[in-house]
Amino acid sequence: MKIHSGWLAAGLLLSVLLACNFSTNRNSNSGGSGSNTSSASTSGPGEFITEIRMAKDNGSGDPQDGAVDTFGPTDRTVHCVIKLKESDSGTNIKFSWMIVEAEGAKNEKIKEIEYTTKPLENVVHAHLTLPRDWPKGKYKVDVYVNGKVDKTINYAVE
Repeated sequence: MKIHSGWLAAGLLLSVLLACNFSTNRNSNSGGSGSNTSSASTSGPGEFITEIRMAKDNGSGDPQDGAVDTFGPTDRTVHCVIKLKESDSGTNIKFSWMIVEAEGAKNEKIKEIEYTTKPLENVVHAHLTLPRDWPKGKYKVDVYVNGKVDKTINYAVE
């Protein structure tokens, strides 16, 4: 029996999506502590978001300081951190995680994570965890503020 590579790729993608442990947002107030904008390519009008970055996990579920644009397959948790211009309570934030192109998959949504800010909150982050290695390829996160895409950040798994 011969296995077609397309079916193998589709099976791999399905197993990635089913195995993902998608987590909720973690948030913090702006403390002025070294929130860097990523060198990863970003786009969008940025009406509400002043900074966006991808970050590796610090080992305790929070993002490391500093920005990265490339993860290794064994970096099981990837973080997206944004800083809002205003710290208005009730701002609706949605992180839409997408596969741009990774091991046979193209332009596929992985997961959307929504959050509503609390008073004085202007730094918000969401993270995605996969219990096994990430497929190599290109990914992006579209960040919506109050229903409209405000920023997009691209990153890679190599």
